Amino acid sequence: MSKIRLLCSDISHMPLHFTFRDSGVTQKHGFELEVDIAEVKQGDRPVRKMRERASCLLAGDYEFLSGLHHETYVYRAKGDKRFVYLAQTQDHWDDRLIARSEIKEPKQLEGKKIFTLQVPCVSGNLDYALRQIGVDTSKVEFISSRSVVRDYCQAVQMVARGELDAANVDIPFDLQAQKRGLRVIPLPAVPVIHNTTICASTELVRQDEETVLAFLRALIETIHFFKTEKQKVCAILSRELAPLIHLQGDDEVEYLHLEWSRLLSAKPYPHPLAIWNVYNLEVAQDPKVNFIGPLETWDTHYLRMIDDSGFIDRLYENSSAKAAGR
Repeated sequence: MSKIRLLCSDISHMPLHFTFRDSGVTQKHGFELEVDIAEVKQGDRPVRKMRERASCLLAGDYEFLSGLHHETYVYRAKGDKRFVYLAQTQDHWDDRLIARSEIKEPKQLEGKKIFTLQVPCVSGNLDYALRQIGVDTSKVEFISSRSVVRDYCQAVQMVARGELDAANVDIPFDLQAQKRGLRVIPLPAVPVIHNTTICASTELVRQDEETVLAFLRALIETIHFFKTEKQKVCAILSRELAPLIHLQGDDEVEYLHLEWSRLLSAKPYPHPLAIWNVYNLEVAQDPKVNFIGPLETWDTHYLRMIDDSGFIDRLYENSSAKAAGR
């Protein structure tokens, strides 16, 4: 059986990718999946740096990347057209803002310290969301140093101790925070390209369409598996993900599964507003790049071929997952 290698940009993508690797779905489509996570040591394989993702794909070290959300536009602006996005499994921002219990209104965040990752798809969307609910973000002190806050579990602890006033965290750390008596500040919905964005080289796509189609079919079936096989998925997440990100109990694993089941798209097309969001955050303001259009890096015709064949609809016939986020 052949092996397909996937490089994941961040551990936040791994609820889906551990399921993708371990569910048994890929074997049905003729391949084993090997997943590496950027900046994370796994076995005896080399640790891949974030800055190496593009070069690793072009060198053929991996067939697919999960992520690489704006660099493709930069490469294309320089004349390098070897990157293409093929699918997007989530189109909605899923970050959560936790705060000290005394902070009851968003306006109270002004003058306070908030932890957030300093990447545009995180900090940029947080800034936008806060302004939408009336916060003057020029009066907020954003803390982004990884030397100060190592991970989201630590961020929750620091807010609980009063060392931070608030923190922008992934699911399920909002639940972890609530169990400590902290508050979750509701944020407006924001369409965004993030997490599992499937990127490949045009060389692979042109030379090995069967691999592309097999990979996408398996990805689509994994999403269905995630939505419909709660017990099996939670077992995978408990075994593989929970120790890595320091989850604290089965309730957090089940909550993570519930929220991701809702967020994952049965048909993983990118939403046009999500494409515009990432383009506007990271490309549109740069005259060296913004002559490249937001759709130039996308090719969804393989996904449409699969969709038009009826493959996705057949998966969801008589399935309770159809009502749970499709």
